Amino acid sequence: MPIFTIANIGAEEAPGGAARGAATTVARLWSLLFPRDACALPDGEPRGTDWPEAFLPSASEAAYRWIRSDAAHAWLNTAEARAMAENAGVELAGAAPEVVRAVHDKAFAHHASEQAGLVPRVLRGLVTPLAPDALRDGAAAARQIRERVAAWPDWTRGRFTLKPRLGASGRGRVPGLLDDLDTDVLARALPRLAERGGAMLEPWLERTIDLSAQLYIAPDGTVTLLGTLELLVTPSGVYRGHRARIDHRLRIASGSAHDDSLLEAALILARAAHAAGYHGPCGVDAFAFAAGDRVVLRPAVELNARFTMGTIVAGLMRRLRPRLRARLPAEPGRLRTLHFGLAPDAAPHSESPTGAAYALPLGLTGETFAPRFEISELQDE
Repeated sequence: MPIFTIANIGAEEAPGGAARGAATTVARLWSLLFPRDACALPDGEPRGTDWPEAFLPSASEAAYRWIRSDAAHAWLNTAEARAMAENAGVELAGAAPEVVRAVHDKAFAHHASEQAGLVPRVLRGLVTPLAPDALRDGAAAARQIRERVAAWPDWTRGRFTLKPRLGASGRGRVPGLLDDLDTDVLARALPRLAERGGAMLEPWLERTIDLSAQLYIAPDGTVTLLGTLELLVTPSGVYRGHRARIDHRLRIASGSAHDDSLLEAALILARAAHAAGYHGPCGVDAFAFAAGDRVVLRPAVELNARFTMGTIVAGLMRRLRPRLRARLPAEPGRLRTLHFGLAPDAAPHSESPTGAAYALPLGLTGETFAPRFEISELQDE
């Protein structure tokens, strides 16, 4: 029996997932983590993805050993995905949808961070989860938000953001400024956040770097590190790509001075998620921000209890290992820079390793996006 996949990209934001825009490209990239003969649900037909030539030597196997051959795998485990798997007569791999929803909620990461002492001192008491019911009366909620923000310390300058508790932070957030706040406009936006599981109210921060740790939590609680990466996002948090360093064994690390703190926080959140019943792939997001003349790390912003773009990047790097080992000298102590980008609106490039750089477009046809790997010699900083 082939592996079944359910590419419900964006399912935390819309039933069935968001099969449009970048989500289509992400779904095709995600499918490359599975054997080439995997079948997509709900129709159960072979997905027919065009495979980049560089990945073909390992196409008969999954990119990760923990991908089960006797189950269906969803991008995000939802009740709808579980029903699809049951209709196909297979088990849905990973945690139950009810557990996934609980730990995927940004409030879960915040509460776990508070309990572990991971919330930076300057943010303590300022990040507030808002329940859906508290937002449905938009006018009353807007007044309460104004009162909370007005009590914040001066360094915040009254700038705030409301992030949906379920879904990507870069989509659906509502920014605001206390001195220029139209409570009527805010009140109209809040019921939409209620439908997204509520909101996280927090200061708007000037981020200096965005980071993520990619993990797999086994059913027995064993945590496997897949890699740490720098996230490349727009100021509003919309994904653009990843950057990392790779060593002579092709292991992935962000190269950031914050890596150790990120790993410590990620392991704490992973253990908390497992204690709540979660197992499966996940990503812990973090960022550093400017606070006066200091840079402060917020090491655990959210836990994405699903496959992530980071899971994809790390997995596709595993598929590239045979080619990279043949093309790039494996000298102990040598570091290179990895860049992965969705490259919106970029024209397809041909494979062209020149000088110290190695470039590999992924060759997905018919897309607005042109995902691409680039590996370069590490430059002096």
